[in-house]
Amino acid sequence: MRIMRRLVHALQPGPPHPEERDNHLNRRLHFPPARRISLSVGKIHREDRGATRMATRHLQYLFEPSSVALIGASERPGSIGAALARKLLAGGFQGEMFLVNRRHRRVQGQPAFQKLSELPRVPELAILATPATTLVRQVARLGRSGVKVIVIATPVKRLPDTVRRAWETINQRHPHGPRLLGPGSFGAIVPHLGLDVSLGAVSPPPGPLALITSSGAVLTPVLEWAARHGVGFSRVVALGEAVDIDCGDLLDWLADDPKTHAILLYLEALTDARKFLSAARAAARGKPVLAVRAGRSGEPDSQQIDTIYDAAFRRVGIPRLPSLRELCSTAAALTHPTPATGDRLAIVGNGRGLGRLAAAALLAEGGRLARFDAETQAALRKLLKSDEVPDNPLDLGADAGPPRFAAVLKQVLRMPALDGVLVLHAPNARVVAEDNAAAVVATLVDRSRDPMDPQPLVLACWPGADSARAARRCFQEARLPHFDTPEEAVRAFLRRWRYVRDRAALMETPTEVPGLFDVDIVKARDIVRNLQAEGRDRPNAAEVTTLLGLYGLPVPQPNATLTLPVAGPAPLALALRVITDPLFGPVLLLGPSGPGAIGSGDCVAALPPLDRVLAREAIARSPIHRLLQNAAVADPGVLDRAILTLVRVARLIVDLEDVVELALEPLWLVAGTLTAGAARIRVATVGEPARQRLAIRPYPRELEETLALPDGSTVLIRPVRSEDAPVFQSCFQRLSPEEIRMRFMYVLKELTHEHAVRLTHLDYDRDLALMVLRGFGDQQPVPCGVARISGDVDRERAEFAIVLLRTATGIGLGSLLLRRLIQCARAWGFRELCGRILRENETMLKLCRAMDFTVRPCPDESGVMLATLALDAPDKPFAPPKKTVRILP
Repeated sequence: MRIMRRLVHALQPGPPHPEERDNHLNRRLHFPPARRISLSVGKIHREDRGATRMATRHLQYLFEPSSVALIGASERPGSIGAALARKLLAGGFQGEMFLVNRRHRRVQGQPAFQKLSELPRVPELAILATPATTLVRQVARLGRSGVKVIVIATPVKRLPDTVRRAWETINQRHPHGPRLLGPGSFGAIVPHLGLDVSLGAVSPPPGPLALITSSGAVLTPVLEWAARHGVGFSRVVALGEAVDIDCGDLLDWLADDPKTHAILLYLEALTDARKFLSAARAAARGKPVLAVRAGRSGEPDSQQIDTIYDAAFRRVGIPRLPSLRELCSTAAALTHPTPATGDRLAIVGNGRGLGRLAAAALLAEGGRLARFDAETQAALRKLLKSDEVPDNPLDLGADAGPPRFAAVLKQVLRMPALDGVLVLHAPNARVVAEDNAAAVVATLVDRSRDPMDPQPLVLACWPGADSARAARRCFQEARLPHFDTPEEAVRAFLRRWRYVRDRAALMETPTEVPGLFDVDIVKARDIVRNLQAEGRDRPNAAEVTTLLGLYGLPVPQPNATLTLPVAGPAPLALALRVITDPLFGPVLLLGPSGPGAIGSGDCVAALPPLDRVLAREAIARSPIHRLLQNAAVADPGVLDRAILTLVRVARLIVDLEDVVELALEPLWLVAGTLTAGAARIRVATVGEPARQRLAIRPYPRELEETLALPDGSTVLIRPVRSEDAPVFQSCFQRLSPEEIRMRFMYVLKELTHEHAVRLTHLDYDRDLALMVLRGFGDQQPVPCGVARISGDVDRERAEFAIVLLRTATGIGLGSLLLRRLIQCARAWGFRELCGRILRENETMLKLCRAMDFTVRPCPDESGVMLATLALDAPDKPFAPPKKTVRILP
């Protein structure tokens, strides 16, 4: 059902995420044989899909084990084995627990086994706390025994590679062998099961947050903050050296975890950028994912690397936060069920100073103070018995007690132009902090009983250690977000809104860049190949000019300074470079021209491929945006030209996989034109496949094909891209209610823009949708159908779906599309292709049987048939069907 949920999820309301977008280049094939297409698809995907990719396999035994064994359990004070045994025994885990110690029969008052072979049964989860010198032997032993997951808690400095090789040997011999967490892992916690096999000092209560951390040192601070603020966790994992299980694997599992509503990340460095970004995008598509990233000591070019990480997180929709405290406070606000509607905040408190601090923080961060309307002002004057006009922030007076807090809060919450309320309490001897906190909670409880009342987010700030302890406990029990300082509360409120706003901004459908996809790629690649054949890595001036000109980029003009305008403000001088990062591959850097500027915090980084929306969002979140805005006063088109330049350079990098460096510096944007003073390009002497070097898989142009049909029409089959969202909406309107029911298995009256975006914004590492466009003669081809596959991350099973408009039925396109999906699924390494088909859809069922699918009733859905095809055998050679069929899956 997980795969079906992923397919149906595409039609659920919600914001989209940053995508890999590109366009197409047509090529003409006349009914090519399936073998030819299959080889092409295999070449594209088999190289880096990874036969050893395991993703979520066995992770259920880390998070939902029925039996746990601690090898190296001890009573020795200060030892890892003693700490883990104490935490395991005290947690309340209801499954089987086995303690193993080779010297003692009892450990911490519980029976212990001296050998693994003495255990009554093989545990699903094993934790290793034995000396580092024994790890390789222990891993081999556990691997042979049938353990599903091994957690290595022992810290190691020089053994990870040795452990990695031992683990890889086990998995080569046993493909479904154990998964490995660590070495040096601080362990894992599953609060709702009472399972705590961690070295953290705190055991958190159950709750909606999941935490993945690279370092065990941050485990306790995060959990202690959460405990003080009444925030619980669903899963907690400390990765350690991440020899096997890494952040990408855990994100994939947590994305489908119903107990997890938001995911917190603390990262220091990644090892597989593409895997992480793909998993992070998939997880962030359904729930908030927040990150803190700290660089490692001695990291070269740390500021530039930091900028690149910012770009990577932003690309997949993950806000990067500056500290662990901000991570926790933002998560507490984000997981509150009240929807975020804006940045207008009302501030109410019993102290003028706290209110002013909160207001200053709000305005400094770009938020807005909510305006009290005339009705609210009149009501507040009556409640406060004051002749002054109430204003925001609102001071209730130091003597304000529960009745005043409750009445004012109730009145302020009635305001229509309001997105949130921050309630402040300055401790003093005249009032009891806990009583005022209880009044706030009671007011919100009463208001929640009326669903017709607006429900803006309410945050509380009760400063003070001892004086506010009871009040904070009251907020914890009510699950009301509360903070230690006004500034912290304001930042959490605004980050919550920006998170929603930024995700919604990505719903915009990008427009194509004129002429970008008319590039003579063959000519451009010939130039690069000639350079490599001649053993050169630097093209000459003429070759540089030709390459840049093909992509519509400014060609170098060494004497450009002589032609710049003398009068008026000086033109903005930029530097645009492409570097090859060891982790993320090609990265575009745009910043002010000058020594050292491009590597500073003033530059913007972007990962190819790009479109207008992605380039604009990258610039908007960077310091250079202010420079471009200032320049736009005299030259309004300067921002658009910077965006187009980024898009064109990204396209060049995607098309020419052997270009490893590029620089346009200085780059003047003036008077509606781009002028480059100089340009440099470096080409790799040995080619490296583009699909391996790019952190984000670009549009798979290789899957395009144009077919000539006997009736004189042509059919273009190409992958769906993000620009197709309006086309999907238009085609949906042409479907009959019966056709819609056949495809979606329920009545869908409208395909909203949000739905269309989810169906067209694809991660080409995980999903594929093929669009069919048909045209006659010189007419522009029009869309007439879509076929898609969506698979699980373990490459076990993929589901397919096909829909054709009536105008495209009866010519064999259904069978052709299904054949193509079979070929793609096989090339991607899936073991099985399946489809859920309504029982009355005889046409589709007949086609599936003709292609050797096994068709049987779906065990968990009445009236639905399940068609499955094993993909371990080669598919039949393609031939046009002898008689046409109408396909409406």
